[in-house]
Amino acid sequence: MPVSVFLALVFGCVGAVLMGIGLSRRRASRDWQQAQGRIIASDWGLNTSSRYPRFEWRDEDGNLHMHESSMSSWRHYRKGDPVPVRYDPTFPKRAVIDTPVQRGASFFWLGVLLCSVSGSFLLVELLLE
Repeated sequence: MPVSVFLALVFGCVGAVLMGIGLSRRRASRDWQQAQGRIIASDWGLNTSSRYPRFEWRDEDGNLHMHESSMSSWRHYRKGDPVPVRYDPTFPKRAVIDTPVQRGASFFWLGVLLCSVSGSFLLVELLLE
């Protein structure tokens, strides 16, 4: 098997998985309720490895919920920063900070990029034959 075909398979498979993760995260949170929340803890910095911000919000009934993001954040949130939140009204523990990265768009677009690279490897192989 030529190296370019092998690389195309690797990049294509990884890209497809990332696109699937991004789409599933987006699809899951699309119909969730929106709320305004705030950061209650963020240990992002040079001396710590935690980049998972903790946030709180009130649901439509006024109940207070707290959650730690399941995704690492590249943005440096400070305690008290306001954040938009999306949460599942039937199970409020499923919640995300309402940003494209947290909703999975970064996974999707990275997957698209890797699939494009995969296509480039296949095109090169076809042109070299």
